[in-house]
Amino acid sequence: MPPPSRRGCIPDAPRIGALLAELALESPEFAALWADHPVRTCATHTRAHRHPVVGPLTLTDELLTLPDDPGQRVVLYHAEPGSASAAGLRRLAGAGGAGRVSARPRRT
Repeated sequence: MPPPSRRGCIPDAPRIGALLAELALESPEFAALWADHPVRTCATHTRAHRHPVVGPLTLTDELLTLPDDPGQRVVLYHAEPGSASAAGLRRLAGAGGAGRVSARPRRT
């Protein structure tokens, strides 16, 4: 698992650490990319969105920038576990892409 300084804004979150470990184990490419491009900055926002399939979602986004290329960013969206928004994301995941979340969701 990467050292805490390379795991974004929430270095002690066990689910993030477990996900990183799984990705590194399953993908040598991910492991190499992660080792070469540590995440150093992170901005977090919680916003309301309206999705055309599942309706209102309250999502938190984590904006990660790459230190070697500030023009490249990764945005992760997640919902509070057990929330209606988490259920909406699960419905979208089960839609097989039919209800794909837009890269630029509309804010309400």
